[in-house]
Amino acid sequence: MAVSSSAGRGSHRLVFLPTDARGARRLRSEGGTDLQAFAVTPQLRSVLDLSAADEEQAERAAMVIGSVWGLARFGRRLVLVAEVPATVLTANDEVDNGGVTLTRLDPSWITAWFADEDDAVAAEAAREVAGMVIDDAWNDVTVQSLIAYHELSWHDITEDLPAASSDPHASV
Repeated sequence: MAVSSSAGRGSHRLVFLPTDARGARRLRSEGGTDLQAFAVTPQLRSVLDLSAADEEQAERAAMVIGSVWGLARFGRRLVLVAEVPATVLTANDEVDNGGVTLTRLDPSWITAWFADEDDAVAAEAAREVAGMVIDDAWNDVTVQSLIAYHELSWHDITEDLPAASSDPHASV
């Protein structure tokens, strides 16, 4: 099932790809296929009761939800931002949360990334939600506190990504 395009971008969509530093570096250099991403979907708009006029708020919600998904899987909030052709997106099991499958990612589509300035602020929440599904992780009180008090920082894609060795689950 294809995912409809966002207002104002025509045939391109903004997607948010949660990853770890090692994965971010690989995606920036090689791209990838069949990736979990988050985007503004009609289902996400419905769940959050957002109109088409709330595009920036909806995109922020998709990015934050993606960051929580990444926190539960990778132990950190690191999200790549890409502008992709709508044709490379399909719905997946997380569609109500804005989840989409990115069937192909060209590295040139990546435009920016978001992350915590200091991964230590997310460490407790990461321990609490490790391995959880997004809905359970989202409802965790430590995650809600993290979201409320610690905004992710925006970085242009030309800025250095975190070192792969900084991943919480990195082997030494």
